[in-house]
Amino acid sequence: MEIESVLAWLGQLPGQLSVLAAGLASGVDAALPRRLLGALLLPPALPLLVAALGLLLLRRSPRAGRLLAWLGLLAAWVFSSGAGAWWLASLAEGGAQRGQTVESLRAAMAGREPPQAIVILAGGSRRDGRETPDKALVRPLTLERLAHGAWVARTTRLPVLVSGGVSREGMASEASLMKRALEQSFGTPVRWVEESSRDTGENARNAAEMLGKAGVRRVILVTHAYHMPRAESSFRKAGLAVLPAPHGFAGGDFEFGLQDLVPSGSAAALAYRASHEVLGRLWYRLTGR
Repeated sequence: MEIESVLAWLGQLPGQLSVLAAGLASGVDAALPRRLLGALLLPPALPLLVAALGLLLLRRSPRAGRLLAWLGLLAAWVFSSGAGAWWLASLAEGGAQRGQTVESLRAAMAGREPPQAIVILAGGSRRDGRETPDKALVRPLTLERLAHGAWVARTTRLPVLVSGGVSREGMASEASLMKRALEQSFGTPVRWVEESSRDTGENARNAAEMLGKAGVRRVILVTHAYHMPRAESSFRKAGLAVLPAPHGFAGGDFEFGLQDLVPSGSAAALAYRASHEVLGRLWYRLTGR
């Protein structure tokens, strides 16, 4: 009886594998190769690849192999620690070392050329059938940007544009989810919804085109501090005057403790986001975006 059960299960295996393959294929989008390559060039994947290369070289060149393996492991440790993540965050944040205050926003609104609108950039979304009441939700990073954008909107009374395209085929756009969250959870109305952009450069160009039709050329830009330098540069190149409103600072002043030498999940996540911005800024500079 047990042998018959095993044979029956093996008979069903090809069909199960085909269903799995179809499911994986349906989740693949055209941007996957670019995203995969980007992930491999960032920690923690890049240090681990260096260590793996070192292990592969051990037989052919033991000295070089050991050196690469130890360097990879050391880099993986450092960039998964609080100290390493702080260094990368400081590098990514650049000159964005201070956020707006109520006083600075009111001064800007009272100036000769005050801002005309607020732009909030997306930071990711997800979908899970177990969630209620809505299956699709913004990720925590996006929620942080929405909370800060809602505060800016309450302070300035300016209209809001949310920007973010479709992260995966079949999902709602990030901008539509942002609009729902802002209006339902923060009581902040959204005037413009830009939902076709796939990256920061397209955020800027599409938002500038949409706002230009309404005669808007001066905006307050809301995003995380590590993302602000690249975002601000892209929006200025798109023809908009930008008043940056960064938040979520992770670099700058640092109170060192021994725990900051120990790897942690939060530090590894911050290191990934910060190094992604550094690499993205370099890529935009090389391509003139």
